[in-house]
Amino acid sequence: MEMNASAGTGKYRVTLHVLSTGGHGLSCFLYGGTQPHVGGLALVSPGTALKENAQPLSSCDEWTLTLPGHKDFSVANAIAKKLCLATKEPVSISAGIHIDNASKEEIQTLFDNCIEAADLFLKQYGKE
Repeated sequence: MEMNASAGTGKYRVTLHVLSTGGHGLSCFLYGGTQPHVGGLALVSPGTALKENAQPLSSCDEWTLTLPGHKDFSVANAIAKKLCLATKEPVSISAGIHIDNASKEEIQTLFDNCIEAADLFLKQYGKE
């Protein structure tokens, strides 16, 4: 099953495209700004708490990769962890969000929109 969730407008619009493997993981592309691209990757897996069926899930194992000069792995990791904790599924995210000469405020706006898109996806997925 494929789903999209978007938040923001204009150059601040971001989209989370998700492919679900039917309860065995989520493969995602998080993109937006003025130049969507692949800049960073995150892979997050449920930690020990899930493996032992403890509730609530509070930890995840996390791995990140980035292309030189890119910081997209940071938002990829934050969103992957959010989705993993909510769904208890492994999550991979490839992220690329860019605005030329973005200010700290613009970066925060993009990050906030990524959180909103993740929340919208979780609502669609039934894991809000």
